[in-house]
Amino acid sequence: MHDSTLDLFCNHTPDIDTFSDVVDDNQHQIETMQETYYHAMEKCVDDGRPDDAVSIYEEWCVDGKDPDDGNYVFTFLPDLTDYAE
Repeated sequence: MHDSTLDLFCNHTPDIDTFSDVVDDNQHQIETMQETYYHAMEKCVDDGRPDDAVSIYEEWCVDGKDPDDGNYVFTFLPDLTDYAE
């Protein structure tokens, strides 16, 4: 059992291990985010937490539309890792 919805994202085991793989391709990042949301939503349904599942769905879908179904553009910020103190 997870204490919060955030735990679903920190303690997941989807097909892609987003926390250990180096992700440098924007499309790969979008697909990884989509899979992570899907697995988290599925876990909430399996745990009998429909409100959490709906909340996760609403994080991914914009105005009720899946970004893959339309002309949605993801915005990526530059990697500022090297500028950290």
